[in-house]
Amino acid sequence: RYKDRISRVESIDDYLRRNHKVLQIPSFEFKGHTFEPTRLVLQTLRSIIKFHSSYVCGSQVSITGDKEFVSLLNTIYKRGGYGKTDLEIAKDLITYGDTFEYVYLDENGNIRSKIIRNKDSYPLYDSFGNYTHFVEYWKDEDTRADHYVVYYPDKVEIYENSKLIDTKVNLTGLPIWYSAMEKSKYDKFGDPFPLDLIGIMDTIEALLSKLDTAVTTLSLSPLGVVSGLRIDSAIPTNIVGAVMNLEEGATARANAQMDRESIKLELDYVIQQFYAIACVPASIMGQSNVANVSETSITMLYQQTDNFARQYIAAMNEGFEKRLAYIRKLMEYNGQTVTDEVYDSISFSFNVARPVDNAADMENMQIQYNCGAISRQTIIDRSPYTTDTALEIKRIEDESKA
Repeated sequence: RYKDRISRVESIDDYLRRNHKVLQIPSFEFKGHTFEPTRLVLQTLRSIIKFHSSYVCGSQVSITGDKEFVSLLNTIYKRGGYGKTDLEIAKDLITYGDTFEYVYLDENGNIRSKIIRNKDSYPLYDSFGNYTHFVEYWKDEDTRADHYVVYYPDKVEIYENSKLIDTKVNLTGLPIWYSAMEKSKYDKFGDPFPLDLIGIMDTIEALLSKLDTAVTTLSLSPLGVVSGLRIDSAIPTNIVGAVMNLEEGATARANAQMDRESIKLELDYVIQQFYAIACVPASIMGQSNVANVSETSITMLYQQTDNFARQYIAAMNEGFEKRLAYIRKLMEYNGQTVTDEVYDSISFSFNVARPVDNAADMENMQIQYNCGAISRQTIIDRSPYTTDTALEIKRIEDESKA
């Protein structure tokens, strides 16, 4: 099962590195010369992954709860570079269906996270389906040495060519395993989203490549077809507007006919299905024009994208809760006590990158505030202009005193 999963990961990596099926189109002989057909490689899938990753975690995740603890967590997140880490988690989760994060203390005492490459990751679980160990494995391309890092709940062992070279104390636990809700045939692992799109993208690339080759060979340099006596004379392949002298009774025509409407119908339908499965508004990728769009229209336009994002947000939220537990362990290791009441008050809010009418949202919250149906802190939590509620409230209080 691990071999099959790693093979899927490597095939996705190869595809994203522009190793597409369309590159296998063979050359052929045309007018006495070897003709290199068009092999059009489109990196649309990479843009789709970037779009969804940024949609979910392009803006920093907001932390709400106890003011002092939130302020402390925001400091930890800033020092640990968790804005970039969260974006990496979203990207790997969407690309491969799984992400693995190890939380640790660096040499300066800062809490950080390491995102382990999918192709190096081997989570282990027992016969009851419990996640018990984790192995990180890679082979050095230069020395060809095998490297293993074995994670236990209480320690980390480092091996080189099956020889134990170091053992470290594990202060947190096993790497956090984020898994997409859509599962592969091995139900412990997420199903990679790009696999739904690669086949369609291969068809689009093949159609466009063949169409461009046809334009070159049939329209710009058509193949002449002669009926009657054969003409035993060579015609330069690069000539344009040639005049042929034929014997009486012979006819000639250019075989340059293409059924444009049939090609357009198939291509349009395939592209339409691609964006439907990708859950990306076609206008984002330049496939249609949007002007004077109302808030309701934007909501409808992004409905599929929101549904797609919710599944990954649910998986990431579960992992963030585990990360919070690990951070609490490290804080207590450093002598900082976190009570259950303070710990349980924390929640995470994802600021998705859907275009919204912020003015209308703020007006609605102002109406609720005037009616006593919402607090000032909730307004600050929901505001797209603030990420640290505790710091913002402190600033407001300082301004009031001044």
